[in-house]
Amino acid sequence: MPQARHCLPWISLISLITSAYAQMPPELVKAERAKILQGVNTVPKSGSPGPVGIWGTMAFPLLSAPDKDGVEIAVAAAAGYAKGRIIIFGHNSYLDGSSGADHAKLLENCIRWAGAKDKPRVGLLNVKGDVLDAAGFRTERFEKVETKSLSDYDVVVINIQNVTGADEGKALTDYIKTGGGVIAGMTGWAFGQTSGGKELALAHGVNQALMPVGVAITDMSAFDGLNNFSARMDLPIFMNASSAIQAIKKQREGGPTLDAQAIKQGTNAIQIALSAQPPDRSSLRDAVIAALGNPGDKAGPLPTPETPLTTAKDNAARLRLGMETRVLRLAGGEMTTAHPAHVFFPGKSDAKSPRVSREVNIDPKIPGWTSTGLYACAGETLTLRVPADIVQKGYAVRIGCHSDTLYHLDEWKRAPDITKSISINQPEMKVASAFGGLIYVEVPGNAQDTTPFVATVANAIPSPLFVLGQHTDEQWSSAIKKQPGIWAELACDKLIITLPSLVAQSINNPTELMTFWQKVVEAQDDICNQAAERKRPERIVSDIQISAGYMHSGYPIMIPTSAAPEMVTLNRIRFPGWGFYHEIGHNHQRRTFTFDGTGEVTNNVIGMYCYHQVLKKDWLIGHSAITPESRQQNIDKIKGASDKWQTWKSEPFTALVTYIQLVQEFGWESWRNYLHSFADSSFGPDPTNDSEARDQFLIRYSKIVKRNLGPFFEFWGIPVSSSAKEKVSQLDAWMPKGL
Repeated sequence: MPQARHCLPWISLISLITSAYAQMPPELVKAERAKILQGVNTVPKSGSPGPVGIWGTMAFPLLSAPDKDGVEIAVAAAAGYAKGRIIIFGHNSYLDGSSGADHAKLLENCIRWAGAKDKPRVGLLNVKGDVLDAAGFRTERFEKVETKSLSDYDVVVINIQNVTGADEGKALTDYIKTGGGVIAGMTGWAFGQTSGGKELALAHGVNQALMPVGVAITDMSAFDGLNNFSARMDLPIFMNASSAIQAIKKQREGGPTLDAQAIKQGTNAIQIALSAQPPDRSSLRDAVIAALGNPGDKAGPLPTPETPLTTAKDNAARLRLGMETRVLRLAGGEMTTAHPAHVFFPGKSDAKSPRVSREVNIDPKIPGWTSTGLYACAGETLTLRVPADIVQKGYAVRIGCHSDTLYHLDEWKRAPDITKSISINQPEMKVASAFGGLIYVEVPGNAQDTTPFVATVANAIPSPLFVLGQHTDEQWSSAIKKQPGIWAELACDKLIITLPSLVAQSINNPTELMTFWQKVVEAQDDICNQAAERKRPERIVSDIQISAGYMHSGYPIMIPTSAAPEMVTLNRIRFPGWGFYHEIGHNHQRRTFTFDGTGEVTNNVIGMYCYHQVLKKDWLIGHSAITPESRQQNIDKIKGASDKWQTWKSEPFTALVTYIQLVQEFGWESWRNYLHSFADSSFGPDPTNDSEARDQFLIRYSKIVKRNLGPFFEFWGIPVSSSAKEKVSQLDAWMPKGL
């Protein structure tokens, strides 16, 4: 092992902290953070980092950024553990110091702090060492995380994305215990992709080994829209989850009342830290339970649409419920009891409804959620049986489709997290959910064996599930829609819709309905040239409250339950139907043709195509903001704008007029050919950034319609390069009438 380091002041404080303080004193935290951030002003956001969890006695945040509510989220943390030290980053790109002088300085400081000397011997695993070599450090590459290789260095810098073995985790923490320094990082949210669908909290050996240290990588994402992290010495004490838990416990016992911002900060830190915990062993989870009492016991106010829990008046109840939902998500299957909030949403099942066992056919060639047509009652244990050869291959059993989490919202109309996904790690499993919900088998996107298999689910309630081509309208009306499950689904090859059974029971024409939805998705697939890409159906799920907006895209697309009747009423979908086509359009957007300012525009162009192709109607009738009068107002707005580009990219319906004019003049075939051009090598490589995307919008569209669209782009203020204009300058210029 490396020689003893000159870190006696740090070591001598360990016993003091353990005996006299629950956590490190704030002044010591600030002093240690100052050493690591000395000479650093800002560090660029690199890649798509995620937050790190912090809860250890000797752990503290290093770099962070506030969210929209001013709650600080850490992208890096440091901790002492026995005789050694560790620093972790929520993205592996922070390990090479290559993003500028401040990044390089930060890495140098990290090396000295973790190694506890000015010139420590540095080992590198899956990390570039150019910056450290230039700074005069002695670096050497090693190939394996084991006691023998680690003992050659004072500090090691490791990309731990694929360092997943339990033996590797133990070797690393043993190394820290005896005085070693570790700097590690990984992209936690991508672990499911890099590991074949495994869960970070369950399957990452190093992350699990770090539990006693009190820092860990999470599978969460954050920092959207952020450009850099400021190096700040003063950060909130409640960024450490254990500090927050102690304060909550004291408040519960009659101590000082936490203010609203402290509750937000502490709750956020606890939730992030809990997301990294292994479900079968977590001292942090136990500490939360001790601070709050058992989940569901002596329940306080519960959220409903009529009486939501708000930050303005229900901080204590929100704190408790937020912690309960996180703990319940980690809880083992057979020990889960129903949470009282399930009665309000997703709803209480009839105790007299029959519990059945059913075999479900699973096609591994179709990734995502496979519907079973079964419903899990809140708090009741299900049995799942699968073939042994699919165990630990990335498959999971999911209870609940309402996957939006609401922790960040100031108002909760339901519990903030009510679904559960459990990795299938043995041929027979017992699983349960405190909230209940529809049951799915989740198929990983990279399933290696594509042989269909049968999964058996026992002790569930049959729910309405209509599948186009498998069921008839008569079967639906006479039997399927009468199934007792409280949530229902209707499916076709391209789309599955989920809604309350009470709403589904009003449907009399499921064949016509789902044939229509099939055509909608097929039309968008076709014009976007994505039919061959489609591996799974889209999903639309109705929920009493969603995480953002009136509706939002994704898998699943989320809509309010108030819109569920519209979703299944043909006359209402056909007109206006805009919101549904809009969100499905979002799922068809690609970076090649969607640049800054068009995130809420190109999806509408795709959506409007449905009126033309599927409805055979005037495609300009779907929204009041695209009437002739509204379009003229947006043209006048651009004419009078002092900064056309800023106006164009900040007002979606203004920008949409640009696309409308192109389709009006050159037809939908021009839009189709433009989107299909990205698969045509004769147009050259795809754009790699926004500037190239704008240039190629001009060049490709001009070549397709055989007109020079440069003057048209100039009128609307869309910036393109002089070289792009030159490439189309030989074509006849075009401008629509009235411009």
